[in-house]
Amino acid sequence: MTTLPIKWEKAACHICGRQANEPVTYRGQALISGQFGYEIHPVICDCGLIYLNPRWTATTYDTFYQQFYDDLYRLEIKPDYGIEGVVKHMVQVWERAVCQFKKPPLNILDIGCGSGHGLRYLGERIPEAALAGIEASPECRRTLRSKIGAEVIDADINGNWPQRCQGRFDFIVMRHVAEHMLAPVVSLRRIREALSPQGLIYIAVPDMMHPRTVLRDYDKWWEYWFRAVHPYYYCRETLFFTLSMAGLTPVSWGEENEEIWVMAAATPRQEQKINAQLRDKQIHLLKELIPQELT
Repeated sequence: MTTLPIKWEKAACHICGRQANEPVTYRGQALISGQFGYEIHPVICDCGLIYLNPRWTATTYDTFYQQFYDDLYRLEIKPDYGIEGVVKHMVQVWERAVCQFKKPPLNILDIGCGSGHGLRYLGERIPEAALAGIEASPECRRTLRSKIGAEVIDADINGNWPQRCQGRFDFIVMRHVAEHMLAPVVSLRRIREALSPQGLIYIAVPDMMHPRTVLRDYDKWWEYWFRAVHPYYYCRETLFFTLSMAGLTPVSWGEENEEIWVMAAATPRQEQKINAQLRDKQIHLLKELIPQELT
């Protein structure tokens, strides 16, 4: 099996700009064991944001997503999940989103769409809609074109596609994508440019305040939850603050099944303040859930 060549970089908190953060610890030592044995370095900032610092470089992530991600994470090829599981998630997305639209969205973009089976479900609900996707996996892009019939906008969320797609999309889906972004505010601002005047974006991320702690294949939940491919670990407050920095405002949201989801619209940036007690709340939670977590 090919070994991933890993290079590291330091990262500053995108909310407050600090780089000196306190590590998340296990039994008095910095927690470094993440999912699939990849080294991780989760830290908690004074503002309350939890993220990886240091983390892989962008080049390392690009290599991982193109060569390693499918075997480890691609849901539609997992025996206990499959295409049915992917479609089930998109059914949930649409149930949460549909009531926010005054008329059916006719231009739909799914970012991180995999092979596009979720997009196909949306196309079945709205036959007149034009479907498009952004996906890093070469194999998934081939399936997206040949079997789903969707347009491949780009392989890279940070490509130049927003310049070509300004004001185009009525509905942008980002289910468990934002936690993968290395520069979330920059990326979200660029994605915002692709929204039509009445367009909405659906974002869902794992909820750091309600992590999944009971797992079939893991004795230590944090070795599942903290993973190298997730540079950021949002709670509702840090997610909403990040959205506000990018000029996105929630119109509906919820916290369900260890996940935060939000439907957001493009608005002028609004000044907000982060909850001063947020860091303490998250430290208290981690102390309860990880033995001898933070000192």
